[in-house]
This record gives sequence, C-alpha cells and structure tokens, in this order.
Amino acid sequence: MFIRNFFLLLMVIVFSSCNSNKNAITDSQTTELVLDSLSSPKLKLTPYPEEFIEAYELEEWKDFEKLYESMERLKELNFDGIEVDLIALSSRIKELRSGSLPRKLEVPQIKSRLKVVEMQVQKARYFTKHYKKDSLIPSLILLYEYFNGFVSRMKYLEKEDQEFENIKNKE
Repeated sequence: MFIRNFFLLLMVIVFSSCNSNKNAITDSQTTELVLDSLSSPKLKLTPYPEEFIEAYELEEWKDFEKLYESMERLKELNFDGIEVDLIALSSRIKELRSGSLPRKLEVPQIKSRLKVVEMQVQKARYFTKHYKKDSLIPSLILLYEYFNGFVSRMKYLEKEDQEFENIKNKE
C-alpha cells in the first residue's frame, strides 16, 4: 500500500512538472511575439504648440522648431538605422541648451526638462549599440514621453504666469 501511494505521488509530481515546462515554453514564445510586435511602436508627439509660440512671441525661435521637426521625423523612421538620427537629435538639443533660451522660458523647470530629454536621447543612442531588442523601443517611448512633458511644461508655464498675475491683481 505504501509503495502504491509513493508511486502515485511520484506520478503526480512528474505530471505537474511536465505541465510547468510546457507553460515555460509558451511564455518564452509569447515574449518573443511581444518583442516582435514592439518593433514598430506608435510614438505619440504632442501637437506643435502654435498658440503658446504666438502668445510668448517665439515665432523666431527656430531651434525649437527644428527640434520638433526632428522628433516628428524620428517617429516615422525604421528603427534599424536610427543611430544617425539620434546623433542629429542629440546635437540639436545640445545647441538648444548651449544657446540662450528665450527670456520668458529661461526658468529652471524648462531647462531641467530639456536636460532630461537630452539624457534620454543619449540612453537611446546607447541602446542602438547594445540590448537593441529589449531596450531601444522602451527607451524611445520614454524619449517621446519626456519630450511631450517638456512641451506640456512650456504650455503650463503660461497658465502659471496668468494665475500668478490674477493673484497679484487681487491683492
């Protein structure tokens, strides 16, 4: 009786281990499929802030316009040869950071957001050489999130200025 129970227990263990191996293979195949589907992500870019540019009289701020156009082109490219485009994007951001920002945008919040975008471009450049499949696409998605945050922060700066003026006028 003991041998029979032991044999039955052994069969249950063997059977359950076979099922877990089967699931492990399926999980790895699923991971490969997910990575393949990420090869062409939908990168979203905040629309060009025309109203903000006009409100702050920044129509002549060509560096931002060029940066925005570069971000727009980058999302349309094939990710196999993206390193050259990331180098160009990095140089545009360096130009923007090294030059003076428009006076109304010369605030720490804008400068720091731009620095974060620059750092994310550098990360994406690194991932073009190493860990391409599992890190490049998430890095590019983050790049667009950070750039959109930069644009949103510029827009919100205008609202903050208006709120501050309203509070100042009430006093």
